[in-house]
Formats: sequence, C-alpha cells, structure tokens
Amino acid sequence: MISSKTELEIELEKIKSFESPILSLEQYKLPASIAADILWYINFRHKDISNKIVIDLGCGTGILSIGAALLSAKYVIGVDIDKKAIKYARENAYELRVLDKIDFIVGDVRNIEIKGDIVIQNPPFGVRRRGADRIFIIAGLRIAPKIYSLHKGGERVRKFMIKFINDNNAKIEEIVPLKIKLPHTYQFHKKKFYTFRADLYKISRKGS
Repeated sequence: MISSKTELEIELEKIKSFESPILSLEQYKLPASIAADILWYINFRHKDISNKIVIDLGCGTGILSIGAALLSAKYVIGVDIDKKAIKYARENAYELRVLDKIDFIVGDVRNIEIKGDIVIQNPPFGVRRRGADRIFIIAGLRIAPKIYSLHKGGERVRKFMIKFINDNNAKIEEIVPLKIKLPHTYQFHKKKFYTFRADLYKISRKGS
C-alpha cells in the first residue's frame, strides 16, 4: 500500500524506459516525479483511481498504468501500438509486483473496444504527427466518461483544446500546468536536458 507521493515516486523510479525510442511515436520517458504528481492529483483530489477501472492509452513502458495499480486501482488496461513498449511494460509491472492487476494490449487506440471508469493518458503531442493528440482525446472520450490527458503547454494549444473538446461533446473541468524536464533522448537534442511546459487536462463528457 502506497502511503505518500514520495513513496510512489520512489517506486516509479524503478521503471525501465525505452532502449531505442521511436521518434515518429514521440516516445520519451515521463519523469517519475511528474508521473507521481499526476497520479497523486487524480487520486487524492478527485478520487479517480482507487477502486476504479483505469485505461492508459499510449501507455509506453507502463509508468502511469503501474502507478495506478500501486494506488489500488480495481483493474488497469494499458494500450500501446508499439510491441516493444508493451514488452517493457509487462516486465516493469512484474518487477513492481502489480502484473496481476494490469493487462497490456498491443493495438491502435482508434480500434480498441474497451470501457473503463477513467482514462489517464500521455499521448503524442502532435509535433511529429499532426493531429496525433486529437486521436487520443476522441478515443479516450469513447472509452470512459472522464479522461486525464497530458498535452503541450501554451495559450495557443489551450485555445485549440477548449474548442476541440467542446466540439466533441465534452468539457474541460480543470487544467493543471506542469514543467517537465527530460534527459537527452533523440540525436537532434543538443542539450543534456530539455525542459518544456505541459498541461494536464481533466475532461468529462457533457452530461456525465
């Protein structure tokens, strides 16, 4: 049983990331500190993980899926299109002793027919594939009445998100600004660390 955000972060630090991240999928390791902040906020501000069926779209190597399981989710499903990412996710879940609470599925989020109480996702920001983030929002709203979705920060993105989500019969209930510091991941990264701003959106279907 996880009793503090610090304890959760320590556990998530054990998760192994991509050996060869795929640029077109915008794969990167979400820092354990940020993952812990996101999961703690969802669970203790909104009580939306413990005893819930949690879906993690674009789960990568499983940091949000595993974190949800550590916070006593009833059941977790992680989905990713990359077979290697799913392999790492299963290995990570086994090492952290939560594999019995999680199913990992290889698949395209547009075609997955599953249902849950909430979706937690860190989708591609759409930098390399225009509109990639929109696919995840639409999929998330189809799968669950509430989604928590991480996106690129900035006023321009926020304006787009507000309109896009409203046009898809949903509403933004809260926006949590975050600052994410990533290590050098791809060859074009010139600095040892890369810092950028992101926003976590709490989104719900209208009428939910």
